[in-house]
Amino acid sequence: MMTAYTPADNSETKIQNYALRNPHWNFWQALYLILLVYLAEFFLGWLKIPSYLGNLQGFVNYLIIGFGEALLFFLALIIFFKLLRRPLSDLGIINFGLRNLSLGLIGGVALFFIVGILGNFLVNYLGIPKPQSFALAVEGADSFWQFGLLLLLGGIIVPFKEELVFRGLIYPTLRKGYGRGGGILLTALFFGLMHFDFIRFLPLFIGGIVLTWLYEKTQSLWSSIIAHGVWNILMTILMWLQKG
Repeated sequence: MMTAYTPADNSETKIQNYALRNPHWNFWQALYLILLVYLAEFFLGWLKIPSYLGNLQGFVNYLIIGFGEALLFFLALIIFFKLLRRPLSDLGIINFGLRNLSLGLIGGVALFFIVGILGNFLVNYLGIPKPQSFALAVEGADSFWQFGLLLLLGGIIVPFKEELVFRGLIYPTLRKGYGRGGGILLTALFFGLMHFDFIRFLPLFIGGIVLTWLYEKTQSLWSSIIAHGVWNILMTILMWLQKG
């Protein structure tokens, strides 16, 4: 008699399930890696957001920093895992399939509405926060090629980088130390704090919970990467339409 397929039947998922619960690195190593990247950015002058994002030079400088930071993180992760003698699949980059694609799309749309509603509620009580640099770049973009590059950066590059770091690198270490629930909450807390935005902290914290839960549920980082990307893409489109 044939049996229905479940994700647990997939050997890659079983391996990732073990890697998620038994990471070959710890939280402090992960934190040092992040700090080293920020230190490199400091010496490159990338921690200071370019002025005049409304003109072409400022826009180009912003893109250089955005893509450059992602490249630094990717290179740092590759070197780190080479030193550990572990495959990058330990970060959860496995099983890009219909199930994870669907959950990612649903999760991203849900985050767009949930975080948007919560953000509007907080604005009524805490006031309008200072615009983020990405929002200023969208506001200053005056052509579709600029908008397309911002979609690429905000909807693909940044989600991929942040999910590798927060869900792939940080979460397994916190999960091992504090269990699934504690790991999800602490990862979301770290995710919110690392954006250095008091008013947007709570929406980011909620978003971090959903993204980490998706990774835990699917044992694949693709679901949270897709959800994060959809969330950012919808927000970028909304900002572009509001500007118009």
